[in-house]
Amino acid sequence: METRSDVDKRRELARAEAIGKVRALLPSFTTAMLVTIASGGEVHARPLAPAGKAEAFNGALWFFVDDRSLKAHEAAGGANVSVLFQNDRDNVYLHLRGTSEVARDLPKMQRLYSPALRTWFPQGLDDPHLVLITVEVDGGVYWEVRGGRLRAAAALATSLVTGTPTRSTDAGNLQFFRSRAGH
Repeated sequence: METRSDVDKRRELARAEAIGKVRALLPSFTTAMLVTIASGGEVHARPLAPAGKAEAFNGALWFFVDDRSLKAHEAAGGANVSVLFQNDRDNVYLHLRGTSEVARDLPKMQRLYSPALRTWFPQGLDDPHLVLITVEVDGGVYWEVRGGRLRAAAALATSLVTGTPTRSTDAGNLQFFRSRAGH
């Protein structure tokens, strides 16, 4: 009989290996869902575009936001947050968790800035309400179907023919040991 631990079997990636895996997966995503918890315990999620290049990921994520927004207030002061990424087309998923801070770090903002931000912040870096939410990642989980849709379809066919579940998904736990690297 299959046990729960067999069903949920995952690779364990730590430190440099975990960072490398996230760097490899981040280009699969254009948007993330930032999940925060309000003071009353309500869970809020909203889409945001991560700032910066995937290859520069070193345990922290950044998001440009307006300092007057609910997300900025809920992410301030070391709040526990989750960041969820989903790419159904390629069957790649990532959940990162950590603590967040909100700051107007102009040198960091200049390095991460993209002209596309003018869509939401027409004044660009001159907007007095433009700030960064920084998420210091301490762990997470990833799931991906190697080979994408073709492999997923083959796994489905195999499962239907054999009557047994397949293991087409590569999944792993990610463990980061918090550092202030990248700030």
